[in-house]
This record gives sequence, structure tokens and C-alpha cells, in this order.
Amino acid sequence: MAKSYENISTETARSLKLIMTDVDGTITSTSKLDGRFSGDVMRSFRLLEEQGIIVGLVSGRNMNDLDGYAEKFNISGPLIGENGAVARIRKGGGLIDLGVSQKPAIEALEKLERLFPDAIQAGEWNKSRTMDLIIKVTGVSSEEIQRHLDNADLLDSGYVFHLIQKGVSKANTLDQILKKMKDSFSADTTMVFGDAPTDLSLFQAFPNSVLVINPELTEETRQMLMREARYVSHACCGEGFSEVVRHILAVRNGKLF
Repeated sequence: MAKSYENISTETARSLKLIMTDVDGTITSTSKLDGRFSGDVMRSFRLLEEQGIIVGLVSGRNMNDLDGYAEKFNISGPLIGENGAVARIRKGGGLIDLGVSQKPAIEALEKLERLFPDAIQAGEWNKSRTMDLIIKVTGVSSEEIQRHLDNADLLDSGYVFHLIQKGVSKANTLDQILKKMKDSFSADTTMVFGDAPTDLSLFQAFPNSVLVINPELTEETRQMLMREARYVSHACCGEGFSEVVRHILAVRNGKLF
């Protein structure tokens, strides 16, 4: 069960080389998709990079969005988009060949639209997707939908569902990236931040994980994530991310007693 972020030790804080964070609901001002980025979050990024902890993004957002955020925030870490389906080691770098195809997602969407014509909505937002596809579902459970999928998985972001090639996850892609990076980056020197079920693979695979409180989740979902994450914020969204970073930097520099 996740403990308060205040339990992050000096040893852990000083070992960190990389922080990978989700975007919506984790560093934005609200858990809604239209959330903004506060000055505290941008200040947190700057302070982390100045302390030698590089910052990257691991999100359901498309790569064009992440490229823009990386430029805006002046961060130098990896960028992982579409829930692990696309990735760069750093902004401006080439895309890594992950062996992922959009075909399973397309076939899954076509099947679901045949089976549940009145329940599945796919819209303009998919024009910017290169690998996974976003759907909204009405009147059908996620368990029922997953039962009809062959080569695709259904991911719940807390806002919408994503169809993605089976086996692709944020954690698997981050693991591949760490193996390609220099300077002994590893799971032990990485901390991951997330707020929703799409971040579950990160919580399960990385020992230093932080659940940022998302008030839009059901209590059942929150408890499920709490069982997998190691630490949890007190505040929600970007404010929660920033409070954890302040603690990390304070204990790292011996300023917390």
C-alpha cells in the first residue's frame, strides 16, 4: 500500500537520475483534459534539471504534444507517447523502433463498432494518433469490451479508453529506453509519477513510483492504484506533483529535518 511521499528517504532522493511523469491529471492543474500547467510545475522541472535529475514525459498524449511540452518546459529526458507506443530518448531525437503497429487497434475498433454500434464513439481526436486509438464507451462495461479483443488491449485513462497493440505499455517502453541510455540509468535510479489506470504498469515495474491524487477516479480505482504505487501525494494533480518534488529536493540537499 502506498505511503505518504514524506517517506521518500534521503538515500532514494540522492540516487535519482531520472523522473518520468504522466501529463494529464499528474502535472496539469486539474484532472480534466483541459488542465493547464502551473508556474510551480514548471519551476519544479527547472529545479530538478538544475540538480542533475533529468525529466521526461510518459503519457497517452501524441508525440507532437509531448514535443511541444518538452520544448516549453526545457526538459531533457525521454518522451513516451500514446501509452508506450511511440518514444524518443530525448526531444529532437529520432523515434525508436518499438515494433508496434496501429493495425491491431484499427481492427479492434472496427470489430467493436460492428458489435456495439450505439456504444462506441471514435472521433476527430484519432487523426493525430499514429499507434493507439481513443474511444468513448456508453452502456457497455470495459470487461465486456476486452472480452471481444484479440490482438489489442483496452486501457482506461480515467477519461477515455485507448485501444493499443496487445503487450504494449508505458513500463515496457520505458524499460527499453533505459537500456539504450548511457550513464547507468536504471529502474532503481528512476522515479515515475502517474494518476490513473494507464500508469499501472509503471507502478508495478518501477520500485520508486508516486501516485498523484486524481479526484475524478472512483474510490475502488484509487484503492487499486494505492496497492501498486509506493508513494502517494497529499494534494491532487500538478500541486501534488510539485509538493513531492519539493520534498525530494529538500531531503536531497539536507534541508529537511
